[in-house]
Amino acid sequence: MSIAERIARVHAEVAQAAIDAGRDPSSVAVLGACKTKPVELIREAIDAGQTLLGENRAQSLRDKAPLLASHSPAPDWHFIGRLQKNKVKYVVPWASMIHTVDSLALAEAISARAPNPLGVLIQINTGADEAKGGVQSRAALDLAKDIERLDKLTVRGFMTMPPMTEDPEDCAPFFTEVSALAEAGRAAGLQTDVLSMGMSRDHRVAIRCGSTIVRIGTAIFGARD
Repeated sequence: MSIAERIARVHAEVAQAAIDAGRDPSSVAVLGACKTKPVELIREAIDAGQTLLGENRAQSLRDKAPLLASHSPAPDWHFIGRLQKNKVKYVVPWASMIHTVDSLALAEAISARAPNPLGVLIQINTGADEAKGGVQSRAALDLAKDIERLDKLTVRGFMTMPPMTEDPEDCAPFFTEVSALAEAGRAAGLQTDVLSMGMSRDHRVAIRCGSTIVRIGTAIFGARD
């Protein structure tokens, strides 16, 4: 199956999942998670209509983005990996959104280097997994309010990676937790309208629970290199 065929299949599946959940298919964006993939394959995906892309390594975004900057249509880069403060400089020239902010110190580093206003998502560690980044839900709204005071950043919502389970349906409580957090954020006057939840194996469950961005890697680009 060609990458264009894979992209078409993924977008059709996501649209159907939205319809099945009683949602408008246009309310869910497909992000192509192209981590470890070569520029040639990414260019092929862009030509097939997959312009929203996610990279999880700062140096990889630094190296790949300039090679595709003049491509038409232009890619829209999001950063979806764990980010260290000393590598923010590689990300902010290219990313239109960063999904993995989990501390005020990191947010301050991003704001200090961002050339333009930038949307960020606060990563929620729903499974309390010490190996993953993110904050606990109970701390997220206070962090969001602190970040909102920074000049260049707007908290657009939340991102999560729930614990791996044998049955994707077991992820539903974690996705619902983050969806409720976004609703609480809006009630508090925050612009928390973006939920980055769901990947290749569990995106249907995430869409049912309110996800607005699904991060699809394997189903589009194949297994990691």
